[in-house]
Parts: sequence; C-alpha cells; structure tokens
Amino acid sequence: MVLRSERTGIEKKFYDLCVEVVTEAGLELYDMDYIPGSSTLRLFIQNSTTGTAVIEECARVDRALSPYIDEADWIPETLTLEVSSPGLFRPLVDLEHFKSANGESIQLTLKKKLSSNELPKKIRGSKKLLGVLKEVHEDRVDLKLSDELTLTFMFEDIAKANLETQI
Repeated sequence: MVLRSERTGIEKKFYDLCVEVVTEAGLELYDMDYIPGSSTLRLFIQNSTTGTAVIEECARVDRALSPYIDEADWIPETLTLEVSSPGLFRPLVDLEHFKSANGESIQLTLKKKLSSNELPKKIRGSKKLLGVLKEVHEDRVDLKLSDELTLTFMFEDIAKANLETQI
C-alpha cells in the first residue's frame, strides 16, 4: 500500500468481506475505514462506469452486507455501517487511486515543509501543494505545479493526497 499501512486483524476480515460483497453487487470498493472504538465501518464504493455511486447502489451494498453482519460471530454487535461514494475530493491512498487520477488536479500534503532554496519563494516552506499529477511510479509521483516546474515526491514523504475536482 502507498499511504496506508497493511490491513490486519478484523480490519483485514472486513476488507476481504466487503470486496466480495461489493463486487457481487457489480460495483468497486474504492476504500474502507474501520474505526474500532466506535465500531464504525465506512465503505466508499463506486460504479466503474460513472466513477461514483448513487444512493440506490449504496443501499444495495448495505442490504447485501446485512446478512453477514447479522450472522458472523467476529463482527461487533453494535456495528455502524456507512456506505457512500468516495466523493469529489476523494482521498488517494493506494497506487491504483493515484493511477486513476493521472492527469488530474490533486492536492498533496507533505510530511515536512519544502525547504530547498532552489525552489521558488511561492512554494518554499509549503506543506500543501496543488498541481496536476503528471506521472505515477511504483514509489513516487511527479506533480506539475506550473508550466515551468514539475517536482517528484516519494510516497514515503506524502502525508495525504486528495483529488481536487474543478467544478
């Protein structure tokens, strides 16, 4: 995984189950969050044709998961299930997310501020950068900040990334 640690334990069980159920519903699991403290399972699904999900698709996945939630003994009894689309400003957390956003405007939040004196003053000291994702590699991305400036960022230096949809 790129910006997320490997899923383990109950989160891995939820992920495997959700991939299966969402795929059977004819959709894709874009992302999933399990918050153990509140027993909340958040699924972000999308239709591969539209790149989003409508309420009927979310309801279909919710209904398809209900029997598993009722029957599986490893699922907390107080589980709260939330199913939605990933949204316009969807997070980019794995390599496939970055690849699907190639050529799009994205915002990167870096772990450390940019400090090189060779950078333009406008971005020196910045942690948040807005640009066009030009190329995605296994370990890094190239972000075009202007016609004259494209920078390369290693995934290990990125704290957060989101699609920036222009409306």
